[in-house]
Amino acid sequence: MANRIPAAFASNMLDGARRRGLEPAAILSRAGLGTRVAPLTPPDFVRLVRTVTLSLDDELGGLQERPQRIGVTAMMAAHLSHAATLGDAYARAIQFMDLMDNSFLYEFRVERADAILEMRRIPGRLVLNALAVEMILVLVHRMLVWLAGNKGAINRAWFDYAPPDHVAAYRAMFLRAPVQFNQSSSGLAVPASLMKLPLIRTEVQAIAYARRTPLDAFLPMTGTAGLALEVSVTVDGILAAEGRLADMEEVSRALNIPSYTLRRRLKRDGADYSDIRKQVRRDMAVRLLTTTEASVEDIANKTGFSEASAFVRAFRSWTGVTPKAYRSSDPVG
Repeated sequence: MANRIPAAFASNMLDGARRRGLEPAAILSRAGLGTRVAPLTPPDFVRLVRTVTLSLDDELGGLQERPQRIGVTAMMAAHLSHAATLGDAYARAIQFMDLMDNSFLYEFRVERADAILEMRRIPGRLVLNALAVEMILVLVHRMLVWLAGNKGAINRAWFDYAPPDHVAAYRAMFLRAPVQFNQSSSGLAVPASLMKLPLIRTEVQAIAYARRTPLDAFLPMTGTAGLALEVSVTVDGILAAEGRLADMEEVSRALNIPSYTLRRRLKRDGADYSDIRKQVRRDMAVRLLTTTEASVEDIANKTGFSEASAFVRAFRSWTGVTPKAYRSSDPVG
């Protein structure tokens, strides 16, 4: 998402807590966010979400008809990790969420070039506000593509409500996909070609991911498609091979595109080279923390930091937690 998450997301999250009898000012204070609703950094928003969900023992934050007890997402992640392909994992996710019998009915299908995740409201069941839909689509999509080690491009997204005041945030949330409102359902269409991808995460890794929820899902993402993806792959390759971040001139030569043209085309697509480099570095650090036993010092070196202390500071600025806390899936870091 963007560097600042609009205050509307926090307000909608607090509505769920208020509905269940909690005082919003107390929740904000407990999360270390003062007592007034304001735009939040992704780590701060994650802290608010975790404070609400843990206080309510409801992973859905009071936004749907029934609570979803803490631990259900970890159970789902473990179940999905045993699917053979991303398509199989999507099908499993739909079956699992329907078993929860809450506020939505879910469907997964493939239509031509689109693999579609669709959700429809069950008449008479509570859907408190737009965040109930936003959270499901973002969290499920990000978890599924993470299981396959993919960046998760989205072809389009649609919603069964009018454009909210914070609609500008949808560009980052749904990875610059075209969006439509006032539809008969809500959902995402992703490239059907991705459905053949094998899953690469273990059950242990999937459970750890779920325990960090919603941290990974709300980290900013660019470089998911088009030229930005080519740049991301190039930077990642050089960092993995040489432990250093490539500058734009080097990437331009690798892609056979003049640097001024590369800069202009990225800007036209709403991407920024420095943001792509930062996210490649962050994603490699996350990958090494969660899939290897490498020390923090080794990971710092592999991701181009001269000192482990600089890496720890950078990692905390990206995620809101230390590398050690992230690796242990400690929600408070």
